[in-house]
Amino acid sequence: MNGVKKLDDNTFELEMSGVKTISFKLDDDFLQEVDKMVRLLGYTNRSDLIRDAILEYISELEDKT
Repeated sequence: MNGVKKLDDNTFELEMSGVKTISFKLDDDFLQEVDKMVRLLGYTNRSDLIRDAILEYISELEDKT
């Protein structure tokens, strides 16, 4: 990790070589669904689940082209 930058009271940006951080907003109901899937599928955190879901979605899109 190269450094930490505070963006606001609740948000920090971690500078890591080769890794970028993105942020987005989810409504409470959808976030609860994400958290449920994290538990059911045995993920340790939301980021890993979301990363895998995005990779799977991209793979499906590539298969269609």
